[in-house]
Amino acid sequence: MRRDPVKPFLAAWTVLVLLFLFAPLFVVALFSFNESAISRFPIRGFTLAWYQKLFANTALHEALWNSLIVAIATVAISTALGIGAAVGIHRYGGRYGGALRSFSLTPMMVPRLIIGIALLTFYNLFQTNLSLLTVIAGHVVMTLPYVILIASARLVGFDKSMEEAAWDLGAGTFTIFREVTLPFLKPAVIAAALMSFTLSFDEVVVTFFTTGNDNTLPMMIWSMLRFGITPEVNSIATLTIVASGAFALVAEMSLRRAQVGSTR
Repeated sequence: MRRDPVKPFLAAWTVLVLLFLFAPLFVVALFSFNESAISRFPIRGFTLAWYQKLFANTALHEALWNSLIVAIATVAISTALGIGAAVGIHRYGGRYGGALRSFSLTPMMVPRLIIGIALLTFYNLFQTNLSLLTVIAGHVVMTLPYVILIASARLVGFDKSMEEAAWDLGAGTFTIFREVTLPFLKPAVIAAALMSFTLSFDEVVVTFFTTGNDNTLPMMIWSMLRFGITPEVNSIATLTIVASGAFALVAEMSLRRAQVGSTR
């Protein structure tokens, strides 16, 4: 059997890419256990003091709670509006469907800085008090195009004859959407919800322009970085990495189950 000479090169290249991606995360996690307040080698010793200090920080707890509120609300609103918009464009867009879809994706092409400034100008125009509600509205503007894009990609393979058969059997519009269209879109709904949550939970720029006195976790981390990268910041980053990894694992399992269920 002839050996492929390219295979070892591709394997080595893959290892290098993975090291490039994950080495900074490993270093951050390592320094979060360092006894020294300065993040540099050599490591002085192992300690959990920074995590204890982190868990005792009530301001951090409030910021985390605010971030979860904003992210969950953004997921609910963006997913509902995005799925409805994607289905509407697919079903009733006709020859203008492509143009409508492209127009709905425009916020993806606009820099976050511009979106933040535009939202702040809009709020000032109507003298709106900045709060978590204005942050949620800004995050919906930012995440909605991703939901539409994911749902539209899934609808490309949708067989309209299933809806027509349901119509012939006397089902109404809402029943068809609930029993036919939505189950087909389940993998896209899960993927869109996960994307919206990740983007919202991690957003700094749009949040900076739309928040008031309520702090979110990314904003708090950003304010802490003004005094340098401390082990406490590394501890927050490490916990976020672990939570993101667990979240991604659960999401992958949910997507696989949804895809298996949709093919039955």
